[in-house]
Amino acid sequence: MDAFEQNSGGRWGDARLLIEKHTIFPFFAPFQSQVAVYDALIRLRSPVMGSLKYQLGLVCGGFGADHPLRACLSCMRRDIELCGVSYWHLDHQYPGVVICSTHGEALRECTRNRRWCGRFSWTLPEEATLRDMGYGALADEEQEKLALLSDACRDLASFGLNQHFDPLVVANAYRHCLPKLGAPQSLLAHLLPLRRFHPYEGLPATAEVASSFITQMARSPRRHVHPLKHLVMLTWLFGDLPSFVQCYEVSSRQLATPVLRDDNIQQPRDLVPIDITRGPPRPKRLKPRLRAVLLRRLAEGVAKRVICDEFQITISTVNKLLRSEPGVQASWSSRQIDLSQALHRSRWSDLRQRFPSLSLTDLRKKCPSLYAWLYRNDRKWLDVQTVQISKPCRSRPARVDWESRDDSLLRELRVELIRAFGADHDMHLKQSQIFALMPRLAQSLERRDRYPRTRAYVKLLSIR
Repeated sequence: MDAFEQNSGGRWGDARLLIEKHTIFPFFAPFQSQVAVYDALIRLRSPVMGSLKYQLGLVCGGFGADHPLRACLSCMRRDIELCGVSYWHLDHQYPGVVICSTHGEALRECTRNRRWCGRFSWTLPEEATLRDMGYGALADEEQEKLALLSDACRDLASFGLNQHFDPLVVANAYRHCLPKLGAPQSLLAHLLPLRRFHPYEGLPATAEVASSFITQMARSPRRHVHPLKHLVMLTWLFGDLPSFVQCYEVSSRQLATPVLRDDNIQQPRDLVPIDITRGPPRPKRLKPRLRAVLLRRLAEGVAKRVICDEFQITISTVNKLLRSEPGVQASWSSRQIDLSQALHRSRWSDLRQRFPSLSLTDLRKKCPSLYAWLYRNDRKWLDVQTVQISKPCRSRPARVDWESRDDSLLRELRVELIRAFGADHDMHLKQSQIFALMPRLAQSLERRDRYPRTRAYVKLLSIR
């Protein structure tokens, strides 16, 4: 973008203004931190993109990293009437926008400006280069859901580069608004009208996958998340983006002013007046016999508070006595560590006996402070104990049936050829024509060691 600004003489603005006002990057910015947005701007202005797609959640998001140009036929006709030429509308290009907000029509994808066709060519929307997505007539529920998500996409992009949602606050807002019962089924009902449209084909289709999706979004974030996942989640829970923003602001204020309390200390309900009447004065010096008894008791490891209650002295006196006798202080500290270690070991053993079938992770959740103390102060003993805990059985991920995928891809390609040309053999097509019929085919065939039958069939079709 810096090169574009330089070569155009800044006629259309500087590089940052172009990125903010004329690209789809603002769609990804609100769920990124300020540091991540700043780093992304540097990459967008330079000739090297680096790992930007991964940082924006495109690689692992499940929605694809390919963003073909899209256009609405009705908008094109209106542009020609008003301007004499049709042009690309930015509102149509945001990921997740399937229909035109003005005309309610399904958008068409451009077959040029793709990796496999006219990648560096200058292209304006023309009906001959636009591919019908084959959605057919849209049901009322589909129209409603697609319009809801399209509006959410545009609202998100309208925030620009100045709005940033804290991922911890976002997750907290999701948790507070999750339905008490039937959350996976409710989410599936929300997604059902969307799953036949691109790029929503990979959304959860079973209760198990929906439950995993909800857990991923409601926990503290661990990786880069595609904005469409957030939009799916917040349109389900809040209805639209403005309602989510209101809930987000409430959650942000709650997390910014936490209430500090210790559950182990009983808070007094009423203020009790303190009796300030002085008692009998305590001796300023300990008598030799009392001092000897105190030192013996401290050497045994008796707690300071017990000593204070037993001999009616202050904690300050006990500390001074220990500082004056280094040997007794070392003995008292060692004994206190042994007692605390024995206590924590006993509590851990009791916890294991109460829940013998739980894994280590689940035991930690039962009493985090106990595990933390043992981890910091008695690590070797804890390691021996954790080895004895049986690990949960983890099912191996199912192996990918590449042959079945190859057959499915080949069948789908033949169906597209018959639909477009009325036949699927004795044809002499360019690769760009084949990929234009089925855009995801190019991405699939990037796996050089897979899809041998489909690859051979494409080669046969491409013979001139």
